[in-house]
Amino acid sequence: MASSAGAAGRDGARDPLLSHLRGLEPWQLEDFKLGLQCPELLPEGARSAPRADLRAAGPAGLLCLLEERFPGRRTWQAALRVFEDMRLSPLRERSWPCGQVDELQGMTFSLFSPTPGREAVCSAEITRGSELVFQPGRISASRPHCFISEMSEGCRLQDPNQEEPEMLEETAHRRGYRQRLRTRILALWARTPWPEDHIYLRQVTQREHAELRGLLRPRGAGAPPLSVLLEGAAGVGKTTLATKLVLHWAEGVLFRGRFSYVFYLSGHRLAELGNTSLAGLLALDWPDSQVPVEEFRAHPERLLFVIDGAEELTLGSDGSAGRPGADWYQELPAASILVLLLKKELVPEATLLVTAGPPGGRALRRLLLSPRRVSIPGFTEGDRREYLRRFLGDPDKAEAAWRRMRGSETLIGSCAAPLACWAVCAGLKRELAGSPASALGAPTPTSLYARLFCSLLAGAELGLRAGSSAGQWRAFCSLAAEGLWLAAFTFAGDALERRRLEAPFIDGLLRLQILRRVSDCEHCVTFAHQSFQAFFGALFYVLWGTRGSLGGVPRHQEMRRWLRDAFADANAYWRQMVRFFFGLLGTELARQLEEALGCQMSPGVAHEVLDWAEELERCGAISAHFDFLWLFQCLHETQDEDLARRVLNHLPEADLDIQGCEHLRASSFCLQHCQKLRKLRLSVSGQVLEKKWTSDEGTPDWKSVSPVEALRELGIVLRGNQRLTHLDLSSNSLDAAVCTGVFRMLRHSACSLKCLWLESCGLSAEVCHQLFTELSRNSSLSFLSLADNDLSHVELERLREPPGTTACALKELSLEKGNLSAAACEGLASLLASTPRLTRLCLGLNPLGDEGARLLCGPLTRPECVLQRLELWCCQLGAPSCRHLSDALLRSRSLTHLNLRRNNLGDGGAKLLCAALGHEDCALQSLNLSHCSLTVAGCWVLAHALKRNGRLKILDVGNNAVQDGGVKELCGVLRSPSCVLQTLGLEKCSLTAACCRPLSSVLGSSKSLENLNLLGNDLGPDGVNRLWTPLRKSTCKLRKLG
Repeated sequence: MASSAGAAGRDGARDPLLSHLRGLEPWQLEDFKLGLQCPELLPEGARSAPRADLRAAGPAGLLCLLEERFPGRRTWQAALRVFEDMRLSPLRERSWPCGQVDELQGMTFSLFSPTPGREAVCSAEITRGSELVFQPGRISASRPHCFISEMSEGCRLQDPNQEEPEMLEETAHRRGYRQRLRTRILALWARTPWPEDHIYLRQVTQREHAELRGLLRPRGAGAPPLSVLLEGAAGVGKTTLATKLVLHWAEGVLFRGRFSYVFYLSGHRLAELGNTSLAGLLALDWPDSQVPVEEFRAHPERLLFVIDGAEELTLGSDGSAGRPGADWYQELPAASILVLLLKKELVPEATLLVTAGPPGGRALRRLLLSPRRVSIPGFTEGDRREYLRRFLGDPDKAEAAWRRMRGSETLIGSCAAPLACWAVCAGLKRELAGSPASALGAPTPTSLYARLFCSLLAGAELGLRAGSSAGQWRAFCSLAAEGLWLAAFTFAGDALERRRLEAPFIDGLLRLQILRRVSDCEHCVTFAHQSFQAFFGALFYVLWGTRGSLGGVPRHQEMRRWLRDAFADANAYWRQMVRFFFGLLGTELARQLEEALGCQMSPGVAHEVLDWAEELERCGAISAHFDFLWLFQCLHETQDEDLARRVLNHLPEADLDIQGCEHLRASSFCLQHCQKLRKLRLSVSGQVLEKKWTSDEGTPDWKSVSPVEALRELGIVLRGNQRLTHLDLSSNSLDAAVCTGVFRMLRHSACSLKCLWLESCGLSAEVCHQLFTELSRNSSLSFLSLADNDLSHVELERLREPPGTTACALKELSLEKGNLSAAACEGLASLLASTPRLTRLCLGLNPLGDEGARLLCGPLTRPECVLQRLELWCCQLGAPSCRHLSDALLRSRSLTHLNLRRNNLGDGGAKLLCAALGHEDCALQSLNLSHCSLTVAGCWVLAHALKRNGRLKILDVGNNAVQDGGVKELCGVLRSPSCVLQTLGLEKCSLTAACCRPLSSVLGSSKSLENLNLLGNDLGPDGVNRLWTPLRKSTCKLRKLG
């Protein structure tokens, strides 16, 4: 399943396309997915996306799939063809901005650390449109490579060798402002301490200024003023980059001719202010009280506002209190002024540079106008490895520690932030210095953080670890938890007083670098890193006590609530806290923390977790958004098999996308304990790592394992599960060895598997034949999907029951997008004639043609055939196919549902079908003729047939040129008391208000019509009002109007 991460709201070419996809109705989104599977709609030579991936994808995931399958301009080409086929051609008018498809691809930036004592600011790479991804530069004494590709002139970044525009005339008050701003930024840096053993990765900065100029270069003539949004996890360098830019402007070495003034607005500082004006806000940094507002107004395009930490304020989206060019002296709450700046309703010509963490970034993107998003991921893997080597000092120990860390993608990922990297390395160092046994397994984030804090407290003053401090620790952990509930990461003095946290206790935590003073808020503190707050917030729910962190709800109820939300919410802070929470359930870690803190742990927390799991099962609270894999990782963090088994005993289903070693280990650990698991979807993508122990050192090494090998391991784990009824292995590359293991489950007498999906698995003919053999011995499997596999060389007739056997229970078979031609229909015809239980056959997206339809229809006329549903959508059928289908409909007593969508049948084909449809012996109940090139004439023959048909309940003629005349023909039948039609599809049929009069009459008189789809038609206000009249009457039977 494709991931949707990073797709939402991006700048440039991606934004319009994602906006279009998000604007589609659910049924339109399904149409779009269907179009992506039609080869005739895709760019020449393009491979269609796997059906299984499309089935699960939302708009953001769909965009990722488009970019993966159709890179560059082909992304838009593929989407536009499908949109036009859906009759959404006006989208062409909103295509990509000029030149933005290729103009920024391949560019790389390198933005490095500001001064000693600060974390490395990162380098950036522009990958698509105007989106940039910052990555740290290499640790080297030489100048880093920086490649700038060819781009359109309108959006070209400034040449690094190009001279800075001539410096603007320096006035005395501007010089004084520069000096004051420089003093402020240096003071901010000076008030941010770092651990004594922190490693500074110093970097080369020769090209830094050219790259910063490129980042903020105007978009070109006529383009809106630039807004840049710096995004990234906590601690990766967003504030460092922003303040460094401000400092270098204040020192006169950057943007001398670009900006007359640069203003630094801190969210911490604004949160302390009451009502003020923009002029008053800027006066805080002015050398005197006379702020030259008129000078600012004269050239607003030369102003740069750097807004840092905006998520510290509560920003409403309706903060608009004025208009573009609003009064600089208008008194408003500080948050409202900030909203006006962000929305360009105040100083709209100015340039904005805004920083935001992941949760705050979503809100800011809604306020900013077409922001250029810049992602800062932090340290590269090479930086993290180098940091560990320098921190431990011993290259051999560092290499052994790195091998252990490689088994945990979470640990590796957390080290992107320099302070988190320090915490992990410090924990590893203390672990290596402890007992050798503790250094053998793969480390967990919880164990390393617990060891780090226990070690820090062991050397701390007595007031932090004596029994008398237990109440202080509980209050401190409660503060951390409350902050995570309220998304608060800065705590003012009154918050500390409310918790009765004493000054000596807080001072001790400041000395240990667990807390920090907020550099731009005199009486505020924050956790040194947000992962520290998550750890102590999790610890609150493990400590003894009954009171919740929010005060009103008991602790155990509060815990259940955030556990429920944590596995359904993408909030990174909740996720981190819940993992620490499960890790702290381990008895050994609890004992160590009890000694270090002088606090008693609650003995009943594990039972409360079991109660939560039982409630999940009892109330059916596991939704489509539940993150099963995260639950598995959290349970694996406990390393408690008994607890895992008892929790997983309440898990009826799981949906797992395994993308690394950590996922594989957690899944292997948990699946063996899922004894009540009934439904499982399992996908392994990319290379994963498998642990391989070295004989000499006793430390693990890791080797690359293919998805196939990982699936083989998981198949062994699953083999003993006798309750499993639904197994989906779609989108996996399955070889014969893996399939043999899965098929052995089918052979087992205790197998209860009813449904099996093997879509987009690259199945060979040999594997399919092996599967068919096992199915002949299986009496449980009733549904099988082999969609999106090349079945052109598969002998489908092998699915027949061998003579003298009645074991096969298969009732539904899906072979969509299987590259089946007319030749394959002989085998299918044989299958239909000899499989007495098969009731549904789906052959959509196969080039069967008219000859294939002829071969298929033969067995449908035989009395032993019990097929009820036949799906032949997008099978390249024409009018000749309808002659054979008509004959089958006349003679079959079982066929009740026929889907012929997206076939060029025309009115001639409809006429042939209606010869059977109008017969009283026709058993058909559902007919889909959407996208079949019908006109008013086709509707006339359909209406004529319906007059004599007493069984058809569902008719879809959407996406045809039915027009108002065709609707009038159908309405004449629908008014008849003998008509039993319940659902009528008229989507995108070129209808106008003229058709609403007969439709209104039908709605007022029909005793059967319950669902009517009129989407995609321009009925106008008069037409809608006419339809509304009968809907208000109690006698109207309609339940759904689309």
